[in-house]
Amino acid sequence: MDFQPKPQFVESALKECCSADCSSCPTFPAPFRRIGDSSYCRFSQLSLAAGEGVSFSAGRVVRILFILSGSLRIEHNADTVRLATSKQCVCLDRNESFAATAQDADTRVVVLSLILRVEFCCQDLLDRGDDYDSQIPVETLPMLSMHPFVEQLLSSCFLVPQMADCVRYHRMKASELFMMIKLLYTPTEHAYFFQTMMLPRDNFRVFVCNNYDRAQSVADLAALAGMSLSVFKRRFAEHFHDSVYHWMQRQKARKILADIRDGEDSTKALMNKYGFRHYTQFSRFCKNYLLATPAQLIHSARKQ
Repeated sequence: MDFQPKPQFVESALKECCSADCSSCPTFPAPFRRIGDSSYCRFSQLSLAAGEGVSFSAGRVVRILFILSGSLRIEHNADTVRLATSKQCVCLDRNESFAATAQDADTRVVVLSLILRVEFCCQDLLDRGDDYDSQIPVETLPMLSMHPFVEQLLSSCFLVPQMADCVRYHRMKASELFMMIKLLYTPTEHAYFFQTMMLPRDNFRVFVCNNYDRAQSVADLAALAGMSLSVFKRRFAEHFHDSVYHWMQRQKARKILADIRDGEDSTKALMNKYGFRHYTQFSRFCKNYLLATPAQLIHSARKQ
Protein backbone atom coordinates (compact mmCIF):
# COMPACT_ATOMS: atom_id res chain seq x y z
CA MET A 1 0.00 0.00 0.00
CA ASP A 2 1.37 3.43 -0.96
CA PHE A 3 1.71 5.76 2.04
CA GLN A 4 2.33 9.12 0.38
CA PRO A 5 2.09 12.50 2.18
CA LYS A 6 -1.56 13.21 2.89
CA PRO A 7 -3.44 16.36 1.94
CA GLN A 8 -4.13 18.75 4.81
CA PHE A 9 -7.55 18.45 6.43
CA VAL A 10 -9.35 21.81 6.46
CA GLU A 11 -12.76 22.45 7.99
CA SER A 12 -15.30 23.97 5.63
CA ALA A 13 -16.56 27.49 6.26
CA LEU A 14 -20.07 27.77 7.67
CA LYS A 15 -22.60 30.55 7.63
CA GLU A 16 -25.44 31.79 9.81
CA CYS A 17 -28.36 30.80 7.58
CA CYS A 18 -31.04 30.78 10.27
CA SER A 19 -32.73 34.16 10.87
CA ALA A 20 -34.65 33.13 13.99
CA ASP A 21 -34.12 35.03 17.25
CA CYS A 22 -33.62 32.42 20.00
CA SER A 23 -33.12 34.91 22.84
CA SER A 24 -36.61 34.26 24.30
CA CYS A 25 -37.10 30.63 23.32
CA PRO A 26 -39.79 29.10 25.61
CA THR A 27 -38.56 25.52 25.02
CA PHE A 28 -35.06 25.69 26.49
CA PRO A 29 -33.90 27.89 29.38
CA ALA A 30 -31.11 30.38 28.79
CA PRO A 31 -28.25 28.24 30.18
CA PHE A 32 -29.17 25.45 27.75
CA ARG A 33 -29.31 27.88 24.82
CA ARG A 34 -25.72 28.86 25.55
CA ILE A 35 -24.52 25.51 24.16
CA GLY A 36 -21.66 26.15 21.81
CA ASP A 37 -22.20 29.91 21.64
CA SER A 38 -18.58 30.55 22.60
CA SER A 39 -17.23 27.42 20.92
CA TYR A 40 -16.14 26.68 17.40
CA CYS A 41 -17.60 23.34 16.29
CA ARG A 42 -17.79 21.78 12.83
CA PHE A 43 -18.86 18.36 11.61
CA SER A 44 -17.20 17.10 8.42
CA GLN A 45 -17.47 13.80 6.60
CA LEU A 46 -14.68 11.89 4.85
CA SER A 47 -15.04 9.07 2.35
CA LEU A 48 -11.71 7.38 1.70
CA ALA A 49 -10.52 4.49 -0.42
CA ALA A 50 -7.78 2.17 0.85
CA GLY A 51 -4.48 4.07 0.95
CA GLU A 52 -6.09 7.51 0.88
CA GLY A 53 -5.92 9.77 3.91
CA VAL A 54 -5.51 13.23 5.40
CA SER A 55 -3.17 14.98 7.81
CA PHE A 56 -4.31 17.03 10.80
CA SER A 57 -2.15 20.01 11.81
CA ALA A 58 -1.33 21.08 15.35
CA GLY A 59 -3.22 24.10 16.63
CA ARG A 60 -6.13 25.24 18.78
CA VAL A 61 -8.62 22.75 17.35
CA VAL A 62 -9.46 19.43 19.01
CA ARG A 63 -10.66 16.82 16.52
CA ILE A 64 -12.72 13.75 17.32
CA LEU A 65 -12.80 11.08 14.62
CA PHE A 66 -15.81 8.76 14.46
CA ILE A 67 -15.17 5.78 12.17
CA LEU A 68 -18.52 4.67 10.75
CA SER A 69 -17.06 2.01 8.44
CA GLY A 70 -13.64 0.70 7.42
CA SER A 71 -10.55 1.53 9.47
CA LEU A 72 -7.91 4.25 9.89
CA ARG A 73 -4.20 3.94 10.58
CA ILE A 74 -3.36 7.00 12.69
CA GLU A 75 0.26 8.16 13.03
CA HIS A 76 1.65 10.70 15.47
CA ASN A 77 5.22 12.01 15.21
CA ALA A 78 6.20 8.84 13.30
CA ASP A 79 6.43 6.82 16.52
CA THR A 80 2.87 6.33 17.77
CA VAL A 81 0.57 4.32 15.53
CA ARG A 82 -2.95 3.15 16.34
CA LEU A 83 -5.55 1.39 14.25
CA ALA A 84 -9.06 2.78 14.70
CA THR A 85 -11.62 0.36 13.30
CA SER A 86 -15.28 0.61 12.43
CA LYS A 87 -17.56 1.74 15.28
CA GLN A 88 -14.72 3.37 17.21
CA CYS A 89 -13.91 7.00 17.98
CA VAL A 90 -10.57 8.62 18.74
CA CYS A 91 -9.70 12.04 20.19
CA LEU A 92 -6.76 13.95 18.67
CA ASP A 93 -4.84 16.40 20.86
CA ARG A 94 -5.17 20.03 19.82
CA ASN A 95 -1.42 20.71 20.09
CA GLU A 96 -0.17 17.78 18.02
CA SER A 97 -0.13 16.81 14.35
CA PHE A 98 -1.49 13.50 13.04
CA ALA A 99 -1.78 11.60 9.76
CA ALA A 100 -4.66 9.20 9.07
CA THR A 101 -4.66 6.59 6.28
CA ALA A 102 -7.61 4.41 5.30
CA GLN A 103 -6.87 0.70 5.49
CA ASP A 104 -10.08 -0.49 3.84
CA ALA A 105 -12.18 0.46 0.87
CA ASP A 106 -15.21 2.63 1.65
CA THR A 107 -13.82 4.01 4.90
CA ARG A 108 -16.31 6.59 6.16
CA VAL A 109 -15.39 9.01 8.94
CA VAL A 110 -17.18 11.89 10.63
CA VAL A 111 -14.81 14.51 12.07
CA LEU A 112 -15.94 16.86 14.83
CA SER A 113 -13.62 19.87 15.15
CA LEU A 114 -14.04 22.13 18.16
CA ILE A 115 -12.34 24.81 20.19
CA LEU A 116 -12.91 24.87 23.95
CA ARG A 117 -15.63 22.54 25.22
CA VAL A 118 -19.36 22.17 24.84
CA GLU A 119 -21.32 23.25 27.89
CA PHE A 120 -24.93 22.54 28.69
CA CYS A 121 -27.25 23.04 31.66
CA CYS A 122 -24.70 25.42 33.23
CA GLN A 123 -22.13 22.62 33.51
CA ASP A 124 -19.16 21.53 31.50
CA LEU A 125 -19.10 17.88 30.44
CA LEU A 126 -15.90 17.34 32.45
CA ASP A 127 -17.03 19.24 35.55
CA ARG A 128 -17.96 16.27 37.72
CA GLY A 129 -16.03 16.93 40.94
CA ASP A 130 -14.47 13.84 42.49
CA ASP A 131 -16.47 11.26 40.52
CA TYR A 132 -13.42 10.38 38.41
CA ASP A 133 -10.96 7.68 39.33
CA SER A 134 -7.59 9.20 40.18
CA GLN A 135 -5.70 6.82 37.87
CA ILE A 136 -6.67 7.29 34.23
CA PRO A 137 -4.65 5.56 31.47
CA VAL A 138 -2.57 8.22 29.71
CA GLU A 139 -2.56 7.80 25.92
CA THR A 140 -1.67 10.01 22.98
CA LEU A 141 -4.66 8.64 21.06
CA PRO A 142 -7.45 7.76 23.51
CA MET A 143 -10.07 5.57 21.87
CA LEU A 144 -13.57 4.35 22.77
CA SER A 145 -16.17 2.12 21.19
CA MET A 146 -18.95 4.08 19.55
CA HIS A 147 -22.37 3.66 21.13
CA PRO A 148 -25.10 2.76 18.56
CA PHE A 149 -27.09 5.88 19.47
CA VAL A 150 -24.04 8.06 18.75
CA GLU A 151 -23.60 6.32 15.41
CA GLN A 152 -27.24 6.97 14.52
CA LEU A 153 -26.87 10.67 15.35
CA LEU A 154 -23.71 11.07 13.27
CA SER A 155 -25.17 9.17 10.32
CA SER A 156 -28.07 11.63 10.22
CA CYS A 157 -25.98 14.83 10.38
CA PHE A 158 -25.68 15.24 6.60
CA LEU A 159 -29.07 13.98 5.45
CA VAL A 160 -30.40 17.48 4.74
CA PRO A 161 -27.96 19.24 2.36
CA GLN A 162 -29.51 22.65 3.02
CA MET A 163 -28.42 22.42 6.69
CA ALA A 164 -24.86 21.23 6.05
CA ASP A 165 -23.39 24.77 6.02
CA CYS A 166 -25.42 26.24 8.91
CA VAL A 167 -23.51 27.29 12.03
CA ARG A 168 -26.50 26.86 14.33
CA TYR A 169 -27.23 23.39 12.96
CA HIS A 170 -23.70 22.25 13.80
CA ARG A 171 -23.97 23.73 17.29
CA MET A 172 -27.28 21.97 17.83
CA LYS A 173 -25.86 18.63 16.68
CA ALA A 174 -22.76 19.11 18.86
CA SER A 175 -24.91 19.75 21.92
CA GLU A 176 -27.02 16.68 21.15
CA LEU A 177 -23.88 14.57 20.72
CA PHE A 178 -22.31 15.72 23.98
CA MET A 179 -25.54 15.16 25.86
CA MET A 180 -25.48 11.56 24.62
CA ILE A 181 -21.82 11.20 25.58
CA LYS A 182 -22.54 12.47 29.07
CA LEU A 183 -25.37 9.97 29.57
CA LEU A 184 -24.03 6.92 27.70
CA TYR A 185 -20.44 6.87 28.99
CA THR A 186 -19.09 6.79 32.53
CA PRO A 187 -17.21 9.66 34.22
CA THR A 188 -14.03 7.56 34.02
CA GLU A 189 -14.52 7.13 30.27
CA HIS A 190 -15.05 10.90 29.94
CA ALA A 191 -11.80 11.59 31.79
CA TYR A 192 -9.92 9.03 29.68
CA PHE A 193 -11.25 10.04 26.26
CA PHE A 194 -11.07 13.81 26.81
CA GLN A 195 -7.82 13.72 28.80
CA THR A 196 -6.10 16.28 26.55
CA MET A 197 -8.95 18.70 27.31
CA MET A 198 -8.84 18.07 31.05
CA LEU A 199 -7.95 21.16 33.09
CA PRO A 200 -7.03 21.51 36.78
CA ARG A 201 -10.38 23.14 37.52
CA ASP A 202 -12.18 19.97 36.37
CA ASN A 203 -10.37 17.61 38.72
CA PHE A 204 -6.94 18.43 40.05
CA ARG A 205 -5.98 14.81 40.82
CA VAL A 206 -6.95 13.58 37.34
CA PHE A 207 -5.09 16.47 35.71
CA VAL A 208 -1.92 15.61 37.59
CA CYS A 209 -2.18 11.87 36.90
CA ASN A 210 -2.80 12.50 33.20
CA ASN A 211 -0.06 15.08 32.69
CA TYR A 212 2.88 14.44 35.02
CA ASP A 213 4.56 12.27 32.35
CA ARG A 214 4.69 15.29 30.05
CA ALA A 215 6.65 17.36 32.58
CA GLN A 216 10.39 17.18 33.19
CA SER A 217 10.16 19.02 36.50
CA VAL A 218 7.72 20.32 39.09
CA ALA A 219 7.94 23.76 37.46
CA ASP A 220 6.96 22.23 34.10
CA LEU A 221 3.92 20.55 35.65
CA ALA A 222 2.87 23.80 37.32
CA ALA A 223 3.18 25.57 33.96
CA LEU A 224 0.99 22.92 32.29
CA ALA A 225 -1.61 23.59 34.98
CA GLY A 226 -1.40 27.34 34.36
CA MET A 227 -0.47 28.01 37.99
CA SER A 228 2.42 29.62 39.78
CA LEU A 229 4.82 27.17 41.40
CA SER A 230 3.76 28.13 44.93
CA VAL A 231 0.02 27.83 44.19
CA PHE A 232 0.50 24.49 42.43
CA LYS A 233 2.52 23.06 45.33
CA ARG A 234 -0.14 24.16 47.81
CA ARG A 235 -2.96 22.62 45.75
CA PHE A 236 -0.92 19.45 45.32
CA ALA A 237 -0.34 19.07 49.05
CA GLU A 238 -4.09 19.51 49.67
CA HIS A 239 -4.99 16.71 47.25
CA PHE A 240 -2.08 14.27 47.59
CA HIS A 241 -0.78 15.00 51.11
CA ASP A 242 2.78 14.86 49.79
CA SER A 243 5.31 17.04 48.01
CA VAL A 244 5.18 17.12 44.21
CA TYR A 245 8.81 16.01 43.90
CA HIS A 246 8.48 12.92 46.10
CA TRP A 247 5.20 11.93 44.46
CA MET A 248 6.70 12.18 40.96
CA GLN A 249 9.73 10.17 42.06
CA ARG A 250 7.48 7.43 43.41
CA GLN A 251 5.60 7.29 40.10
CA LYS A 252 8.91 6.87 38.30
CA ALA A 253 9.89 4.09 40.70
CA ARG A 254 6.56 2.35 40.14
CA LYS A 255 7.12 2.39 36.37
CA ILE A 256 10.68 1.09 36.70
CA LEU A 257 9.46 -1.80 38.82
CA ALA A 258 6.68 -2.54 36.31
CA ASP A 259 9.22 -2.63 33.45
CA ILE A 260 11.43 -5.04 35.38
CA ARG A 261 8.49 -7.31 36.16
CA ASP A 262 7.55 -7.21 32.47
CA GLY A 263 10.94 -8.67 31.60
CA GLU A 264 13.31 -5.72 31.17
CA ASP A 265 16.67 -6.90 32.54
CA SER A 266 19.04 -4.26 31.14
CA THR A 267 20.06 -1.61 33.65
CA LYS A 268 21.46 0.49 30.79
CA ALA A 269 18.11 0.46 28.98
CA LEU A 270 16.29 1.44 32.18
CA MET A 271 18.76 4.24 32.87
CA ASN A 272 18.35 5.65 29.36
CA LYS A 273 14.55 5.43 29.53
CA TYR A 274 14.24 7.17 32.89
CA GLY A 275 17.03 9.74 32.57
CA PHE A 276 19.77 8.40 34.84
CA ARG A 277 23.28 9.26 33.62
CA HIS A 278 25.27 7.24 36.17
CA TYR A 279 24.68 3.79 37.64
CA THR A 280 25.40 5.02 41.17
CA GLN A 281 22.61 7.58 40.80
CA PHE A 282 20.22 4.91 39.48
CA SER A 283 21.17 2.45 42.22
CA ARG A 284 20.68 5.07 44.94
CA PHE A 285 17.26 5.93 43.52
CA CYS A 286 16.15 2.27 43.52
CA LYS A 287 17.37 1.73 47.07
CA ASN A 288 15.55 4.85 48.28
CA TYR A 289 12.22 4.19 46.55
CA LEU A 290 12.19 0.42 45.90
CA LEU A 291 14.35 -0.72 48.84
CA ALA A 292 16.72 -2.74 46.62
CA THR A 293 19.44 -2.25 44.00
CA PRO A 294 18.60 -2.62 40.29
CA ALA A 295 20.44 -5.95 40.20
CA GLN A 296 18.47 -7.24 43.17
CA LEU A 297 15.17 -6.17 41.60
CA ILE A 298 16.03 -7.86 38.28
CA HIS A 299 17.17 -11.05 40.07
CA SER A 300 13.96 -11.14 42.11
CA ALA A 301 11.82 -10.70 38.98
CA ARG A 302 13.61 -13.59 37.25
CA LYS A 303 12.81 -15.95 40.11
CA GLN A 304 9.08 -15.25 39.90
